Amino acid sequence: MLQVDFANRFVGGGVTSAGLVQEEIRFLINPELIISRLFTEVLDHNECLIITGTEQYSEYTGYAETYRWSRSHEDGSERDDWQRRCTEIVAIDALHFRRYLDQFVPEKMRRELNKAYCGFLRPGVSSENLSAVATGNWGCGAFGGDARLKALIQILAAAAAERDVVYFTFGDSELMRDIYSMHIFLTERKLTVGDVYKLLLRYYNEECRNCSTPGPDIKLYPFIYHAVESCAETADHSGQRTGT
Repeated sequence: MLQVDFANRFVGGGVTSAGLVQEEIRFLINPELIISRLFTEVLDHNECLIITGTEQYSEYTGYAETYRWSRSHEDGSERDDWQRRCTEIVAIDALHFRRYLDQFVPEKMRRELNKAYCGFLRPGVSSENLSAVATGNWGCGAFGGDARLKALIQILAAAAAERDVVYFTFGDSELMRDIYSMHIFLTERKLTVGDVYKLLLRYYNEECRNCSTPGPDIKLYPFIYHAVESCAETADHSGQRTGT
């Protein structure tokens, strides 16, 4: 699978100082990744870093303050013709949002969508030869992102890049059910990436743009469910009137 590194725009983040979250931990257990810091410039809004062939040497427990080295790891990944491990990691940096509502501004959503698409796309490679994207709550936590919005953005980017998604919620069963239900809802109704993006724009204009509270009264997923179902009902009524 294509493994997503929830990166800092300065790749590696605080791995050589005090950081111990997703990216730093990955760089510690696959220490060959640290070399990328020597020659990788700060990532621009339309850039990602793809790293192939690193090996995992360590296992760990905990996260952040509870992180502890556990034991040595024997990496059983297959090797390619160049004897590199068949491991592909893509570093994509999310925006840092100080205000919850800022992430729903169209320019910000478009930036995150383009960043994920940049990381997932492989021009010239047919979709049947592309592995799934292994990801999770990219840009959430300290970066202030909404997990449900970020999940939807990554699903849209993966769909446009013709890749499947394996989404890890790290024990959050409610989030797992929400994302799964939304994915089923959108696919059953055959909504395109463009259709869903227009719904995101509607959500900003109708619920977030003039919101005077820290967060909108109506959450994103309920808004999408209602908007799609209302549109379907309107189409049904219009068809009935035309038939009569």
